[in-house]
Amino acid sequence: MTEISTWMRSFVAVADAGSFSAAAMRLEASQSTISKHVAALELHLRSRLMQRTTRSLILTDEGATFYESARLALAAIEEAEAAVGRVSEARGILRITAPLSLVEGRLMPILSRFLTENPGIEIDVKLSDHALNLIADNLDLAVRIGQLSDTRLVARRIGTARRVAVASPAYLDARGRPRHPNDLMAHNCIGYSLNSSGQQWTFGDNISVAISGTMRADSPNALRAAVLADIGIAVNAIWLFERELAEGLLETVLPDYAPQPMPISIILPSVRHVAARTRVLVEYLTNAFAADPLLALD
Repeated sequence: MTEISTWMRSFVAVADAGSFSAAAMRLEASQSTISKHVAALELHLRSRLMQRTTRSLILTDEGATFYESARLALAAIEEAEAAVGRVSEARGILRITAPLSLVEGRLMPILSRFLTENPGIEIDVKLSDHALNLIADNLDLAVRIGQLSDTRLVARRIGTARRVAVASPAYLDARGRPRHPNDLMAHNCIGYSLNSSGQQWTFGDNISVAISGTMRADSPNALRAAVLADIGIAVNAIWLFERELAEGLLETVLPDYAPQPMPISIILPSVRHVAARTRVLVEYLTNAFAADPLLALD
């Protein structure tokens, strides 16, 4: 790297890590060296990039603006070096977002194997069932479940979320077991409020049923808690209820009418300057999802 790109790399590492000492550990350099790099960069740019106190480090407005450009520039340098074989392994921090239930149920073991095989990479996971803004939230990629409403997104479908309808034995004993999707209209159905079709469930060969009930939730884990509390019937990804179904705490409702599955996609903020570490993770997740029967594409 040139001198300026070395300074930039130190600056980005400090901004990412939140301190000079943590950045020094990540870059395997001394804290004084990292501090000198940032000071040299500020002198070169004639701007204060960071406000430093004994307890905190905050980017100035100029620093925040430069940080975004520096990340793109460093990613472009990394990509160019990789293209001619000068980088032997992907390195750096990957900031990703994914739904909590997917991370807990299927994704974390995959990420564990990925980190073991790619020791130069660190992963910062932001768990959210909401669709975060990749640019505003400074994210490298998102894993999302469901149809994508924004056609401007750079998306790659990598899997399928197979779903199931479930309820507790106590609820079904009290209210009866549905035999056809239309029977759900007589049941207390727990809606998922983040799903645009949360008040309508579709089964099998396009059998759609308008559902109603006394509870809705914006978290899959809350849906699971609700069915375990005998409140009603819920529909979500199979992995959310795997353990409870195996232990008999929940039952599959309408086993002959599977709810329509949902696509799982990787979202990137831009097609330009995609860092090597991001490309490596995208390919790793694509292959891992293909090998998982609960995640593989149709």
